[in-house]
Amino acid sequence: MAWYDFITGANPAAAAVQGTVTGILGGIGDAANSIREAVTGKLSADDQAKFDLAWQGLTQKLQEGQQAINLADAQSGSNFRGGWRPAIGWVAALALFFYYVPPIAMATLLWSVQCGAVMWQSPDIAKAVLPVFPLNFNIQEILGLIASLLGMAGLRSWDKKQGNF
Repeated sequence: MAWYDFITGANPAAAAVQGTVTGILGGIGDAANSIREAVTGKLSADDQAKFDLAWQGLTQKLQEGQQAINLADAQSGSNFRGGWRPAIGWVAALALFFYYVPPIAMATLLWSVQCGAVMWQSPDIAKAVLPVFPLNFNIQEILGLIASLLGMAGLRSWDKKQGNF
């Protein structure tokens, strides 16, 4: 399904979502007028009760509209709409890989070569002083990243358990 079909409503799920969104926008306009009157203080107790009821209805329509959009996205086979979370995960994984792995690999290789050269040139290997590993790892940076990822994974698992998409 092309993005044009989704926007134009050729897809039945998209048409349902568009109808819901149109209803929500109309309700927002009515609520804005009611809010203006509420702010100016011109509402009687009867009108205030009507406003509160209308506000609850609007809130419920917004939630229903968001649920319809989430359902349409979840049922979509399109990676453009449904695959953004995995795409962000893969981009983050690649960024982490290229940020940490090459420097660690290169430092390990150079350190190994230096250690080998020191031991090769030393007359007594037991008394050879090996060089210090050239990288200092910032453990706070790595632990913060891991805690963030695990926290987001936990939140996502909780959302799925609650039935939110």
